[in-house]
Amino acid sequence: MTINRRNLMLAAVSATASTHFAAWGQAYPSKAIRLVVPYPAGSTLDVVARMFTEVFSRHFGQPSIVVNQPGGSAAIGTRAVAQAEADGYTLLLGTNQTHGANSALMPNLGYDAIKDFEPIAGIGRIQHVVVVRKDLGVKTLAEFMALARKPGQKINYGSSGNGSASHLAAEMFKLATGVQMTHIPFNGSGPAAQALMGGHIDVSFITLPSVLSFIKAGGMTALAVASPDRAPQLPALATLAEQGVPNAEADAWAALFAPARTPPGALTTLSDFTVQAFSTPEMKEKLNTSGFVPDTKSGSVFREYLQEDMKRWADVVKAAKVKLD
Repeated sequence: MTINRRNLMLAAVSATASTHFAAWGQAYPSKAIRLVVPYPAGSTLDVVARMFTEVFSRHFGQPSIVVNQPGGSAAIGTRAVAQAEADGYTLLLGTNQTHGANSALMPNLGYDAIKDFEPIAGIGRIQHVVVVRKDLGVKTLAEFMALARKPGQKINYGSSGNGSASHLAAEMFKLATGVQMTHIPFNGSGPAAQALMGGHIDVSFITLPSVLSFIKAGGMTALAVASPDRAPQLPALATLAEQGVPNAEADAWAALFAPARTPPGALTTLSDFTVQAFSTPEMKEKLNTSGFVPDTKSGSVFREYLQEDMKRWADVVKAAKVKLD
């Protein structure tokens, strides 16, 4: 009986192990994936997420769902993925806010940007532009700074949220120019753009995709590109540095992440697919049209980049004395 009981126990353990490894011996993916976007529906990141899920489903023949989970300066959705089952079926579209500024600004995040995630691939970066409401009475960056420096003049700026690249770009601008502005955070770039269109704020350092159509339609005035390079969609618009304001660039990046301890096989499949998918001429054109600058990186390369970039954003937060509003 003892021997039989022991044999039964060994058989049970063996069967469990075999089932576990057989599951990962099967082709991945074998069911639907969820891609969490910690920003509102309709945001720039949401558009990119839907590009990914479309090509993912077409390539693998499996459903893929975008789940918008905004709030808490993008920390709520990010934390949910960090705590999700590490099986390769719950992913995150993260940014330099979720994996950069938040770590420097929020000591009680509920997740560790490095330890709790596995980078899958870098996708690209999002340029920011400085835009003002059309009735502010200025047409150039120099005119805006002159207005803002007038005694008694009050300027408020809207950002896409606390700790966002939009927020930090404006704070770096204040640091570089001495211009004083009051911060009004919004829950995403879309609401910030609408507030500017409605005249509720004076200026915004905001993602280009969220305001490009408004700029072209004359609904707001673009003063500068808050990026190291000019925007392909607005080639005549000079950068801040070209207009005498250095060290105020704040491109945002977008990358795919999985929870830590996700099986290596799933990570490799996801990384290889994502890099290849976003490197095609078709996807590059879609990214450019959406205001993105394509910049694909494998998971291993992006991990090294991430560690350097997190230090950069921590330095920015410290230098600009950024506080959550």
